[in-house]
Amino acid sequence: MNKNTPLTVAGIVFALVALLHLARLYFQFPIIVDQMMVPYWINGVGLVVAAFLSIWMFRATKN
Repeated sequence: MNKNTPLTVAGIVFALVALLHLARLYFQFPIIVDQMMVPYWINGVGLVVAAFLSIWMFRATKN
């Protein structure tokens, strides 16, 4: 196994999570937890964090 394989897999997982956050923001589908809707701004924060982590993982494979 290459030493970069775990970093690549983590980068792909974070990219998929970022895409799911983006999909919720684009399609505006509600998420309700205990009769309370989760605000959309939380997905904006999640999108930025997951995208940052994905980019970080892919850049780490270059070293």
